[in-house]
Amino acid sequence: MLWRAYALLSHGGDRIGLGSIGLPSWHGPAAPSFQRTGDVLKVLEEADTAIWSASALSACAETGLLAHLGKPATIDTLAQAVSLSPALVRTLVDVLASHRFVVWDQDRVQAAPSLLPFTTPEGAETFRAFLRAPLLQADSFRHKLADHTLTLDGWTHTDEAIIESQGTLTRLWTTRALPKLKFLPGLVPRLEKPGAALLDVGAGAAGLSIALCRNFPHLSAVALEPAPQPARIGERHVREAGLEGRIVMRRQRAEDLDDERAFDLVFLPQMFLPDAIIQDAIERIFRSLRPGGWLLVAVLSQEGGGTASAVNRLKNLLWGGNTRAVNHLRPRLAAAGFDPVIRAPGRHALRMICARRPNLRDPS
Repeated sequence: MLWRAYALLSHGGDRIGLGSIGLPSWHGPAAPSFQRTGDVLKVLEEADTAIWSASALSACAETGLLAHLGKPATIDTLAQAVSLSPALVRTLVDVLASHRFVVWDQDRVQAAPSLLPFTTPEGAETFRAFLRAPLLQADSFRHKLADHTLTLDGWTHTDEAIIESQGTLTRLWTTRALPKLKFLPGLVPRLEKPGAALLDVGAGAAGLSIALCRNFPHLSAVALEPAPQPARIGERHVREAGLEGRIVMRRQRAEDLDDERAFDLVFLPQMFLPDAIIQDAIERIFRSLRPGGWLLVAVLSQEGGGTASAVNRLKNLLWGGNTRAVNHLRPRLAAAGFDPVIRAPGRHALRMICARRPNLRDPS
């Protein structure tokens, strides 16, 4: 759903048996449980499982194995279809089985009902994108650390596979979020009228703009994407969708936006905007909205001490948005004139703040 746009995955998995390599079991005198070496090793084992589980699931999509599980097949038949050894195919199927993604009937295996939608071409692409996005970005993070080239200048990926994966996920989540838009007063009727307009900030491969324009025939969109490579891919996707007359890819930054009262809906993935420009961008977006229009602000960073919260703060930092959480953004939005400013319900990794430019009490 839209509330989860730009959200990335984190998986769990197998064990490597670090206890067998001869490390001493040193706890120290009366050491708390969280300080024991064994507890550290357990976390590392779980991380190993997560990495290999995600890699195995990715391999099922990348090799085409997933697509062949739409109907019952033997391991030998699957191995021949994807040009892999039967032993490797069996092991990949075992990983799927560990997640209850497949069912067996004697010597034939098939996708379980929950996995069947992902055996279609579109479904397999979505499955692959869910795994490509985090795996490739994490690999890039590791290489940049090793090369001492890591900066916190924002989401600067130029790898087409990463950009395409993000676009695929955004299209999926946007499509799934469409029913939620009816809960924002006045929004859907606006989007259904001739002249309706969307501003898609940080549009990347234009997945959100394409999905919304397909759903609302009268909607046009301005997709802001200053980075050259994502913008080129976005322009290609717009052409392939036949929406050149309704979606304009504009290589512009949010802090340079000068449109006034032009849009009914704005989507802002604020985790890509640095602290230095976020308030200016919010104020410019406020002016760009028509009175009564809505701003949807994606928020990844979370407060708290849990692993998921810490990882989300890391992603937020790497993507350029420092570690701003919902409570940091609400006052900024209110100060710009938005009213109401509400957080959408749900406890997903990526939250959504919904903010409206008032119809009557319009400061500008």
